[in-house]
Amino acid sequence: MINEHTDSMHLKRFNENHVDLIYQLDSDPDVMKYITLGVPRTEIEAQQYLINRIMKSYNKGNDFGIFAAYLNSTNEYIGWFLFELDKEFSNAIEIGWRLKKEFWGNGYATEMAMCLVEKAKSMHKDVVARAMIENKASIRVMEKAGLKFVEEFWGDYNPHSGSPDVLYKNPLN
Repeated sequence: MINEHTDSMHLKRFNENHVDLIYQLDSDPDVMKYITLGVPRTEIEAQQYLINRIMKSYNKGNDFGIFAAYLNSTNEYIGWFLFELDKEFSNAIEIGWRLKKEFWGNGYATEMAMCLVEKAKSMHKDVVARAMIENKASIRVMEKAGLKFVEEFWGDYNPHSGSPDVLYKNPLN
């Protein structure tokens, strides 16, 4: 199982009883701004996301999936981080994150993203991350974690923002 931690936080697997944790994130229109263009998820949709996306993410091996993030100092849930084999690039791991709004701007996403990049390197894997082009905060996290801009592309967001997404990558070589 992933055993990643930083000075500020640690990761744990979600379980099927954590619908409330997903709902805390996904019911906030500000958190969902660059995911669903601000359309919040209902509690039922959060439960479906937990079961159909997060729980299935653990089927790829013990190190991979979407993991709940907790502060070390208080054990408070702050959001989640993704560490999965990428579907497009054969030797790459995709990283991603979603944090509760009250934890934005504290460097937590950058701190864990850097940790996950190092973990991927130790596994001899490239790292990729994607975001909507308007999501300047996530793009800054990618850059601070050492990822470099590769390309703009048209994602599958629905409804679509009318702008392309961006792909960042940190190849081993």
